[in-house]
Amino acid sequence: MERLNRLLRHSLLLVLSLVCISAHAAPLRQVLLVQNSGWMEPFYLDPASGFKPLVTQLAASAAGSGEVVIGAFNQADSSHPSPQWTYRGPGTHAKLADSVNALSLARKASGAYADTDFKEALLAAINTGLEGREGIIWIVTNNKNSPNNSNETQLKNREFYDLLHKEAVISRIAAFPQKMPVKSSNFEANGLMIYALAYGANAGAALEQVLAQPALATLLKDAGVRLKPLTQAAVRFIPTGVKDTPDVSAELAPDQQTVVLNIDVDGSPKTAVLLGRFENQFNPYQIHSAKVAMSLDMPGEALQSSISLDRIENLEPGARSEELSISLQLPPLPSQWSSEVLLSSGYQRAGAIEVRLSEQQLQISQQFIERMNELFPNDALPDVFLPSSEASASATRLPIVLQISYPLGPVLLLLALFVLALFGLLLAKSLVGGKKPVTVMVEGVAQQYPLKPFSSASVYDARQNKVATVKRGLFGATLEKLAADVAVRLK
Repeated sequence: MERLNRLLRHSLLLVLSLVCISAHAAPLRQVLLVQNSGWMEPFYLDPASGFKPLVTQLAASAAGSGEVVIGAFNQADSSHPSPQWTYRGPGTHAKLADSVNALSLARKASGAYADTDFKEALLAAINTGLEGREGIIWIVTNNKNSPNNSNETQLKNREFYDLLHKEAVISRIAAFPQKMPVKSSNFEANGLMIYALAYGANAGAALEQVLAQPALATLLKDAGVRLKPLTQAAVRFIPTGVKDTPDVSAELAPDQQTVVLNIDVDGSPKTAVLLGRFENQFNPYQIHSAKVAMSLDMPGEALQSSISLDRIENLEPGARSEELSISLQLPPLPSQWSSEVLLSSGYQRAGAIEVRLSEQQLQISQQFIERMNELFPNDALPDVFLPSSEASASATRLPIVLQISYPLGPVLLLLALFVLALFGLLLAKSLVGGKKPVTVMVEGVAQQYPLKPFSSASVYDARQNKVATVKRGLFGATLEKLAADVAVRLK
């Protein structure tokens, strides 16, 4: 146990070093462990078994063009290693299916079917399959962990499952019960279990992205449960309305997580009372009891908030609580004439509602227990499904966006004034910008004077006597005569 812990911690330090060295790391490697010990006999020998096609599709869908390593695992002895690595390469290569189809049941040196050692397989997956780096480990199993057929199997299982829950380097665990009735001459089974483990801090988010792929969700029949972490994202908020504030409405964004609060600035509400329900996201766990607290986190603002619900009780996975209200003090809204709003009809401010559950008590839902009993009749529920003692509190950040709408009238008026001003400037430029010829008739002879607006020029007769002054205004020219006996006029 201590050896595994040291290996896990050493590998995590290696992971962090590699992340710091390379900001553009390749997609995380995935390892697929496929059990081939004696209890798996019907999955391999039943002619109608869909086991190997499922494994092939799982590896291909999960890895895609990324790298996947496949190993058959049981329990190593002097006659064979475990895991036995059969494939390493992209999930899209044809040899992947060939390697899965070639898998067979393992036997001991005595000829009996091999036993199973989950801990040994996990160590090898980390040390050899992932080479100590971050990655995703899949385990396809019938849930029977039986090293040496020991009488201490239950204790070994508990140690192994405690390690999965309590070792921080394993950041996320999901499980997918799969119904698959198979039968051989010795055994029969109703189904199997697929586990997905994220090894490393960044692997948790990577596993979430992998599981979100439509092809994988279809293959696994969207039947996944989350075993870890049970300290994050316990609930999501489903808005149902807004209380006594007609200028405010609420909805969920397309991601089905972000709460969007639409505010009409005409109403200028100081506080919004948001109505809704919490939905339990801890499948397969019932939130038997938990104390609720919340706060509003809006960067740059110190705002008050409160919630009408102080405790959640007996909330089944996927079920919704009784209706509750969340009072949110709204931040000061920017003026319509401020620089951040002036050229738009709306304004957004993003933050989060943080929901904290304390005194959290989780129980496996009865519906899930019944489902497991159907797939694994007469088997005890694996301890890996028991919630860790560390899952006594959880924090959930629910993104919230304030979508503030301003009336368009002032913006349109401002735009119209801007257009008029621009038109006036262009007109003035055209009028003022250049010289314009002004024609003056002196004793019947035309003389031209190019003049800019508000400029003037002296007018002379044929004897070079100054007889007048011509002046140009903004809209025309004028003439001032000096000699009454000389015929001078504007043409």
